[in-house]
Amino acid sequence: MTLKRSLFLVATSLMLTLEALAFDATRAQNAIDKFAGAASLKNASLTIAVASTADGKVLATHNPDLACITASTMKTVTSTAALELLGGDFVFETPVYLDGEVKNGVLNGNLLIVGSGDPTLGSRFFKDNLDIVPEIMQALKGAGISAINGRIIVDQSKLPFPAFSDCSDAGDLAWPYCAGIHALNYSDNRVRLVFDGNNGSMQNARFEPNVPGLKIINRLSAGTDDNAELHMEYASPAVIVSGTVADTTYYFDIANPLPGALLADSLEHSMQRAGIKLRNRDIKASDSPWLMLTHRSPLLTDIIASLLERSDNMFTEGLLRAMAVNKGVRPTAKAGVDAVNESLIKRGIDVTPKFQYDGSGLARANKATATFFTAMLALMADRHYGAKQQRLVDLMPRVGINANIGGYLSESSLSGSVAVKSGSMTGVQCYVGYYPAQKPEYCFAILVNNWHGTRQALKNDIDRLIMRIFDAN
Repeated sequence: MTLKRSLFLVATSLMLTLEALAFDATRAQNAIDKFAGAASLKNASLTIAVASTADGKVLATHNPDLACITASTMKTVTSTAALELLGGDFVFETPVYLDGEVKNGVLNGNLLIVGSGDPTLGSRFFKDNLDIVPEIMQALKGAGISAINGRIIVDQSKLPFPAFSDCSDAGDLAWPYCAGIHALNYSDNRVRLVFDGNNGSMQNARFEPNVPGLKIINRLSAGTDDNAELHMEYASPAVIVSGTVADTTYYFDIANPLPGALLADSLEHSMQRAGIKLRNRDIKASDSPWLMLTHRSPLLTDIIASLLERSDNMFTEGLLRAMAVNKGVRPTAKAGVDAVNESLIKRGIDVTPKFQYDGSGLARANKATATFFTAMLALMADRHYGAKQQRLVDLMPRVGINANIGGYLSESSLSGSVAVKSGSMTGVQCYVGYYPAQKPEYCFAILVNNWHGTRQALKNDIDRLIMRIFDAN
């Protein structure tokens, strides 16, 4: 191929790329106006903005300064601040100590695990990351430990009680999406509750795996309808089963309020299988335990990519508390939000249009405007983090690859080129993101609260809106 021909192809490709990225503000505004004028949105609250990532200039809007419930789009805010404050290569460290004298392979003391707030310990979502239980087993064998006279002690003091946000709905606490964040988390802070319904009663109730100290309280009423309800009592702690049950076996994945107990029990069973005796005697802690190992989590960028794709509330709350720990203050949700605000303000972002009460967006009190989101996303469009030099957009799901909105966008010419984080709860459907994902030129925020009609119909309308804004087919 001649040099002239090569230059012609490069120029043609560049022209096609520029044409594809051409943005017509009038077309975009007309598309937004048509969307906002739909009968299904007559009584809705919605805020929409499309902005240039080059300078943050807003190009098309509807109610850009109206604060709406964000749902999980708030995770992009917490992730942004975590990247800024902690760095892309940040890892959680969980130290494990032998507290006592070792003689002839016997530890006359306790095994001490000090929680650091790592949300990934034993997580099913990081299968390539060594679980802390086999890591401890390897270290015990390497140290020649054949018996421990004391106990497995889990130190949960680094993060305060309660493990959940003050704004969490009491009805959510029993479910995995509202799993609390503890100093020591394990197995995604989830466990399965299993029981048999028999003639309106609950039989053979158990947790799989077993969680020592977690109770099951039967508050079922007379009746044989399939109408079981679960509630979490954190003070006891206990799972309360109420309502009525049919004659069938029930399987409920629930939040585990005692992840430290599950870890200790899992480790004890592993020791038994390996022939390491745990005698569980009461032995006073010493003043100078010695470090046996330090478990390290995946990189922050990997954690964020996972939590954004799966919309993991517990992981995000872990990042919020980590930012407070980084500041050297008591790691409450409020302290984490303060750290988020300080980070954004430092970068020139006005946080007054944002009302944040947790890290994940689970609290319905969380609200923000579309222009807040586009200002933040524009800031982050070309900021790189960690050894991998990843941007926020690189960590976000992409439509047509690992995310979808409605039934049209993933089949359009924009498939694979729109990075998006969704947020949804009752009466809430939101999206924030970038286009094109490979090299963002534009960012957008679409937050809708309290519409008429089905959720799927709204998602399809949002698909069409994004396609019209960016002139896709």
